[in-house]
Amino acid sequence: MQTIKNYDELQNLINQELMVVIAKTKTCNVCKPLTEKLKHFMEDYPTIPAYQLYLEDVEIFQGQHLVFTVPTIIVFSESKEILRESRFIDFAKIERLFNLYLS
Repeated sequence: MQTIKNYDELQNLINQELMVVIAKTKTCNVCKPLTEKLKHFMEDYPTIPAYQLYLEDVEIFQGQHLVFTVPTIIVFSESKEILRESRFIDFAKIERLFNLYLS
């Protein structure tokens, strides 16, 4: 999972057909195991890129995408947010969305 280091980098990547971003902070104790779970989950979907983003490094992301809590997973499709899961992540919902897009 690659790390997005600035907002311009995100803007270049966000035009993809489907992508996943996990927004987190460096001090979040829940974010670390959830990131590992997301990495493992994404192994079943090798064609969908996944990125991590630290809100301390890309502060503008928090305001532009209204991220008020961490961890937050956002699924984008062609620059549009199509799914957001915060704090209590429902991976079954993400899986259903992926299966709809990939079928």
